[in-house]
Amino acid sequence: MGPSDFLRLSAVPAQLVCGCGQRLRRSHLQYLGQGRSAPVYLCPGCGLAYRGHDTEASSERPPGRSRRPLPDQGHPDNPVIDEAAAAQLRELFPGP
Repeated sequence: MGPSDFLRLSAVPAQLVCGCGQRLRRSHLQYLGQGRSAPVYLCPGCGLAYRGHDTEASSERPPGRSRRPLPDQGHPDNPVIDEAAAAQLRELFPGP
């Protein structure tokens, strides 16, 4: 569903109840462009979709994940494969 299709949807009712009497469920967020998005609500009974109120993305970005430094002595050991299997893999795929 593109932004133009989304804008054609009816606005979400105030009580989040569809015309058929079913309670609406939030389906997903629709990206509208320029940092704006809005939720899409679906009726589990009749399948009608409604558009929620659009929100602007905050200009403040969430903090990134902290990264641990890589080990100093090359790659870590892989305890999953045994030494014989590792030797066969080294023969099949010689390193640079």
